[in-house]
Amino acid sequence: MLSRKLNRAMYKRDKYKKKFRSGSKGGKSNETICFGCGKPGHIKADCKSKKVFDKKKGKKSFKATWDDSSSSSLESESKSEKAILCLMAQGEDARKSTPWYLDSGCSRHMTGDAYQFIELKRHDGGKVTFGDNNKGRVIGLGTVGNNSLFISNVYLVDGLKHNLLSISQLCDKGFHVMFESSKCIVRIEKHETLFIAYKDKNVYAINFDEMNMQNVSCLSAQSECDARLWHRRLGHSSMENLSKLTKHDLVKGLPKCTFKKDKECEPCILGKQVKSSFKTKVTSDVTRALELIHMDLFGPTQTQSLGGKSYCFVIVDDFTRYTWVYFLSHKHEVFDVFVKFCALVENEKGYKITIIRSDRGGEFLNRNLEDFCAKQGYTHQLSSPRTPQQNGVVERKNRTLQEMCRTMLNEYNIAKHFWAEAINTACYVINKVNVRKQVKKTPYELWKGRNPNISYFKVFGCTCYVLNDKDQLDKFDPKSKVCTFLGYSMHKEKHIGCLIDQPKP
Repeated sequence: MLSRKLNRAMYKRDKYKKKFRSGSKGGKSNETICFGCGKPGHIKADCKSKKVFDKKKGKKSFKATWDDSSSSSLESESKSEKAILCLMAQGEDARKSTPWYLDSGCSRHMTGDAYQFIELKRHDGGKVTFGDNNKGRVIGLGTVGNNSLFISNVYLVDGLKHNLLSISQLCDKGFHVMFESSKCIVRIEKHETLFIAYKDKNVYAINFDEMNMQNVSCLSAQSECDARLWHRRLGHSSMENLSKLTKHDLVKGLPKCTFKKDKECEPCILGKQVKSSFKTKVTSDVTRALELIHMDLFGPTQTQSLGGKSYCFVIVDDFTRYTWVYFLSHKHEVFDVFVKFCALVENEKGYKITIIRSDRGGEFLNRNLEDFCAKQGYTHQLSSPRTPQQNGVVERKNRTLQEMCRTMLNEYNIAKHFWAEAINTACYVINKVNVRKQVKKTPYELWKGRNPNISYFKVFGCTCYVLNDKDQLDKFDPKSKVCTFLGYSMHKEKHIGCLIDQPKP
């Protein structure tokens, strides 16, 4: 009986072929196939195969889940097709009006009623497991529609007694689902309501035939897997770089998003726009960490940091591209910081620095630094006057840090005296997410020897809540303070918050 319904529904879709693509190819798609034994030439009702008659019969329960292990072809198809939920005016439909139930345990949109479809093609999609552990076979894939609603990529399941809308599929496609005690609201981009399903006997149901759609409209949404949110969390890092992270599994905690520059990011435009330049290829001969390090100092900044700093001392390892930043009040502090840095990294890696490279600034061209390099056996290379390209690795890193800092401050209108916190966050992020093209690894992995974890990353400047465990609280005072997120601890994977209206972080 179900096979006959399927055949009728497939003929019925010809009426709408101007609006939908055909699901058949050539004449093979119209060949009758038994959905009991899988052989051509007859339908399941006339099948004489013993396994069909021996199959246990029983009423399927309401809840259904998808069995991915039964078919790999369905998974690839579901990824390649863009699922669209459309509302538009259409012609008359004589089929029976039945409700659709929102099911959080259902991983695909599905129905057992072939008459629900206006476009349907045969599809061997494996099996669906019901709540009573019985299974129904997926026999079709198509578009469900009536006079007010169209839903694509819906599966026709043999034996399913209800029409199920998958909550996870709605969320994956960018819709926002909000549950209340008596209703469930499905919205587009958190503002425009798409439809409301009301609670009936402990389930949320919607009858689309009763929806009053006056105007012809089509609303579509595609899952971005929070790609833009992660773009912001990672300091507005480029989409190209983020794509490499997911493609090569270079970090932990980053979901499999599709990172593409389909929309302009206004904070990136305001913070990163530059003149066009000619790219040059530079080949490095270094073979290990600390063989060559680059140093530079930028400042003084027009606005002092919250800690009264005006300079930023930037150090980059050439082989790993791992970066360190130190904030200084005066230029003469560079030497003391550099001596401590050398002891720190040499103790961590177990071998010494070979070459240091810098420009001819007074903070680098002095007797103290030269004597220290001679004592330690370092070779100090100086770039030629007015030729910053010779120290281009750290010069480009300076630009990246400042662009990210500017972008993050502008996004939430954070005061400029938090520039040091923004630079520190930018350095923390690029060490864990920037990818070296030659080896397809992050600086963190090259330096530490393991993949970084970025699952705890948040958007710089967002609201955070800090537990107040210091002040003497009244029994009914709030236990948390509303703060602004200003970066990460350099020693532990934890966040740093600040009350912006307070003088100290």
